[in-house]
Amino acid sequence: MENKASGRPFLPILLVFILTSLLILAGHGFLAERKTDPSVLLVGNGLLFLVTAVSFYLYSKGLHNNNIQAFLRVMYGSLLVKFFVCLVAVLIYGAVARQAVNRNGILGCFVLYMLYTFLEVRILLYLSKKKPVPNA
Repeated sequence: MENKASGRPFLPILLVFILTSLLILAGHGFLAERKTDPSVLLVGNGLLFLVTAVSFYLYSKGLHNNNIQAFLRVMYGSLLVKFFVCLVAVLIYGAVARQAVNRNGILGCFVLYMLYTFLEVRILLYLSKKKPVPNA
């Protein structure tokens, strides 16, 4: 029974990933009219989801640690890893695409980054305020 409840806090992040992916696929023409490459948004959304999943796992693991310094190490390490993975992805995209870089796609991915980060922090704040269930 504990396994079902352990994945429940991550569900909103998964739903945002699925919903944004569907919106990007459905709005292909709309995005093309606004000179935004849907493939850049889809790849960015997938990368952000994966990085957020790893980050969320590390954060939630750090929440159960009684040592505040260990929690802060996990928190800052996770934040830096997430930021640098996204930075390297943009640099690689810029190097590969050269002149064909889609700036609107990168800005859209930045908005997605902010959405995932906001959602992740909100869920983790909720979990940190929640009283722990005593072991039976």
